[in-house]
Formats: sequence, C-alpha cells, structure tokens
Amino acid sequence: MRTINDVRTRFQVALNEANYTEEMELNMDFINKRSLSNEFKLVAKDLQSLEYKNELRFLIARRYFPNLNISEVTLPKVTSAEDLNKSLNTLYAMNPAGFTDLLEREISGLGPGEILLYFILDNVSLGGGSSAGVDIIDGTTPYEVKAVNRTTDGKLINFKLGGTVDISGVQSRIMQLKAELLKFNPKIKEGEKTGINNDHIKGFADKKFQKHAKSLGLDMFEDLEKEFQDIAYNGYFKNHPIIFLGNKAASKAEKGRIYNIIQVTKNQVGMYKVTSSTIKPFIDPTKK
Repeated sequence: MRTINDVRTRFQVALNEANYTEEMELNMDFINKRSLSNEFKLVAKDLQSLEYKNELRFLIARRYFPNLNISEVTLPKVTSAEDLNKSLNTLYAMNPAGFTDLLEREISGLGPGEILLYFILDNVSLGGGSSAGVDIIDGTTPYEVKAVNRTTDGKLINFKLGGTVDISGVQSRIMQLKAELLKFNPKIKEGEKTGINNDHIKGFADKKFQKHAKSLGLDMFEDLEKEFQDIAYNGYFKNHPIIFLGNKAASKAEKGRIYNIIQVTKNQVGMYKVTSSTIKPFIDPTKK
C-alpha cells in the first residue's frame, strides 16, 4: 500500500515529467474526473479521507505551484503555528494569487483555510459525516478551524460560535436591559436595533441605572457576560482544540496564516460584540 512518504521524494519529478502516472501510481480516473485543464473541481467528500491525498496534492500543485518541491512544505502532523506558517509562507511566496484562491475557494461544507491544511498535512482529513462539529481530523485528533481577525493586543475576534450553541436566552436579556436603558436615559441612542454598542455598555455601568435595573429584577450586564462565557466554553470551546487563522480581511502577511493552535480555557473566552441578533466572542490567548 502506498503511503505519503513513498511519493514525497518523487512528487516534483511527477509534476515535470510525462511518466508521472507510473512514477506515482496515481489514480488517473479520479484526476481526470476532477480536472478541467489545470483547473479542477472538488467536493467536500473528496477531502474527508486520505484515499485521494496524493491525487489532490497533485491537482493543487499542478494548478498553483508547478515548481514546488513537496517535501519543503508537507508536515506529518499539526505541530505549532510557527511550523505551519513556514509552509504556508512558502506557498504564498510561490503564488500569492493561487494561495488566496485556495484559502477562499468556496466549497459547500468547507471553511476558509481547510484545503490548505489538507494539502500541507500528511494525515489530515476534513470533518464530515459522523464528525459533526469538527473541521479537520489529524490522525485521531479533531480540530476546529476558525478564520478570524487579531487585535493589536492579541485578541482573536470576528467569528461566531457553532449553530448548536444556544445563546438566545442571554441575547434576549441583554436586549431587555438595553430597552430599559433607553427609557431610563433618552440621551443614549438606540443604534443597531438587534445589538449594543459602547454607549450602551457605558450606560449599563452607571450606578443609578444599575440600581434601577435591579429594582425591576433585570440581570446586570456583567452577569450576562459571565453567563455567556459559561455557555460558550461548555457548549463549544472545550470540545476540541482550535486552529485560529487570519481571515480574508487580514493583512497580506496574516491572511491564511496561523495565529494560534490552542485548547481554549474558560478564562480566555469573552463577549466581543452583540450584533445582528447574535453574540460574537473573543479569545484572549495571553490568558491561562
């Protein structure tokens, strides 16, 4: 049975010589079904196993990185952000447009960066089927992959929790608190109907308003923040380690690169923004 290591040293030869089918023992029926000239089509199921890992690497390299020495970028497993970024930076340097295309390629069921991780990691397959809620599986270790922004102080922001995490109760009580604040202090503008802003948060901290809200039996904003932290951690973050990478709005140097690979702790979770009828968290990797 052929393995990834069996073909690594011959991968470049296969890309540049006419006898690549014999050299790599590739399944050309699969390659031809997925090829349109040097372009190719993929479905999520293709990447949910290692069966066509070599064929898919070939298709990607032929299209985007024809001069690639595959051994320079492939890794046996998820290790550190530094190791993965070394490989990702090599790919970006060879073809920035191709790197970005792979990063943002829209395939139903796949998120940003997952194809790149599949390409560079020998034993990674993508989640699916019985692995609901998991983006990639490295051997037997499941990971979530989140495309995010990073603030100047290192917080990871602008992403959502999984759809199975019920934050509707917290959201509803925050909006009740906001509605009462607007009645209590008409100088504060409503802003986004389904969200809150910094003016609202400052209003929630006003001692007179807090006394008023408590008299009505409303929860304080800081208590709702803690409740959100509990729900987000227990319902989502504690389940798997997470790979955080720069989203398409990140700088050229950070787009598609790995910020952190961490098992998030409860203390690292916070409420970043209440907007568009949802609550976006932040993660602070500097905390324990």
